[in-house]
Amino acid sequence: MLISFTISKTEYIYLNKKESKRASKISLMANINGFFLTVPVNSNDAKLNNFLQNKKNWITKTYEYYKKFNSNFGKKYDDKFYIYYLGEKYRVDIAKDVVNNARISTSINKITFHVINKKNYRKYIKNWYLKQTSIVINERINIFSTLMNVKYTRLKIKDNSTRWGSCSSKGNINFSLYLVAFPIDIIDYVIIHELAHLKEFNHSKKFWEIVMNMDHDYKEKISYLKQYGNLVIL
Repeated sequence: MLISFTISKTEYIYLNKKESKRASKISLMANINGFFLTVPVNSNDAKLNNFLQNKKNWITKTYEYYKKFNSNFGKKYDDKFYIYYLGEKYRVDIAKDVVNNARISTSINKITFHVINKKNYRKYIKNWYLKQTSIVINERINIFSTLMNVKYTRLKIKDNSTRWGSCSSKGNINFSLYLVAFPIDIIDYVIIHELAHLKEFNHSKKFWEIVMNMDHDYKEKISYLKQYGNLVIL
């Protein structure tokens, strides 16, 4: 459910509230898509209101932060639609056609998606992302798996907006279809991270040593993903 929260005398926002049986305390997170409250089942309103008032400064600052990013880097800007591809921002044009295809104009940073059904353009863009990510991942992962002397069992590109990559104990590696939105060095870090799990299936000191051996700037890549990750999700 949605609950309103007053930012100022003239402005208020909505918070997405969810009750959880697993939650032992109230928690609040935010991303480019909004604010998300998780509260224990049967939590009383007085306790929630007190929590929100204590968080008011943080909520206000975070709201302004994402408001600025939506304006400068968001997908909607001057009534035009934007997406990211290999770290670059591209304006999107949607054109009705008899076949589905995409044309990238790097000189003017524009991608024209020719689609059979314009109502389903987002679905087609997701499929395009999946194909482009598959191409880049399959090329790059072979390089790093050889350098790191590891072998994975299976590779899959998934519609995942919460995890950029994952590795199972069986050696199956998954990557988010949105990875191709990032610069190549960020993509390489995610690949290295998951391949490192084939040697150390944890996040121990030894695991991070394996990652650092391949990418000395891995901490900067982690910060980049935390800061800009939500901007690339459709």
